[in-house]
Amino acid sequence: MDTNDRRARATHEATQWWNRLSIQKPTEVSQSERELFTEWLRESPLHVAEFLRVAHVHDSLERFKLWNEVEVGGAEAPDNIVHLCDVDERAPEESNVDREARSRVRTWAIAASSCLIAILGAWFALSLRGDVLESKLAERRQVMLEDGTVVQLEPETRLRVKFEDKLRRVELEHGRALFRVAKNPQRPFLVSADQTSVRAVGTAFGVESGARGVVVTVAEGKVAVTDSPKAQADGAEIYLTAGQQVTVQDSGAVAPVRVVDTTRALAWAQGQLVFENDTLADVIQEFNRYNRVQLSIDDAQLAARKVSGVFEATDSETLLAFIRESGAEISITRTDAGIVIGTHAR
Repeated sequence: MDTNDRRARATHEATQWWNRLSIQKPTEVSQSERELFTEWLRESPLHVAEFLRVAHVHDSLERFKLWNEVEVGGAEAPDNIVHLCDVDERAPEESNVDREARSRVRTWAIAASSCLIAILGAWFALSLRGDVLESKLAERRQVMLEDGTVVQLEPETRLRVKFEDKLRRVELEHGRALFRVAKNPQRPFLVSADQTSVRAVGTAFGVESGARGVVVTVAEGKVAVTDSPKAQADGAEIYLTAGQQVTVQDSGAVAPVRVVDTTRALAWAQGQLVFENDTLADVIQEFNRYNRVQLSIDDAQLAARKVSGVFEATDSETLLAFIRESGAEISITRTDAGIVIGTHAR
């Protein structure tokens, strides 16, 4: 999805939120809807900007009092239409309905503005305390860097940002992140993870640093990957374009570049987890990163079972239902410490 597509999507979503909220008084909006609205605003500064723009447009339209003087194509009015003139041609005073509508405009615009201040405050605090970005367990973050690049951090991810005059550097210490790089050919964007480096100018790509090594997946544009500082110095780069992926293993071995469905390969950036013949133990480990209620398995054979499927990252209940359906012997025990998956005693 390019910049225009993202803005069009943000505009559409902002309009939908406006239509949902503007017809209600603030006191009539449920707590859950308020939380969803706030969460949507915090996902991206673009969401805040588009909502404020929609609010401004609606406010301006409501202020306009001369709609009856607007020409509508120059067609003459039919004979059976009679124009009724106001006795007093002066602009009418604002009605209670108008005042309530304008009050709703102000209320939700203030909410969006407050969220924008919080986002800018977080960015400013980031610049003051250094160049570390970090997400906790079950936390997903989206941050706009000073150059306009948007970084999406998945849970338990840590990276360092160091921008120089002619180079933008990011070090991914662990976890995974999606980068939507602001284009600047004179100032390349370099992401490093372990010994692997990814160089981009203006593109979108994901980098994962984990048990499989470093995985680089390109969604848009083109990047150059090097598997070691020596390779980078020698100019031995591997070029990836949209729809391609490469894995640099911990041993230093580089797997062949392969073509992937980026919708699936980067599904985690959309809050989904895709598994293909993974062990249940690995599936549980991945789910636990996205959820505060932790899952565990007390049966070795069950932990080794293979799982394939697509799940919402924060929907543990669907995973539990999927596991339960896989065999009548499955047991699910809920405790204060979490949820234990096991088997019934035979």
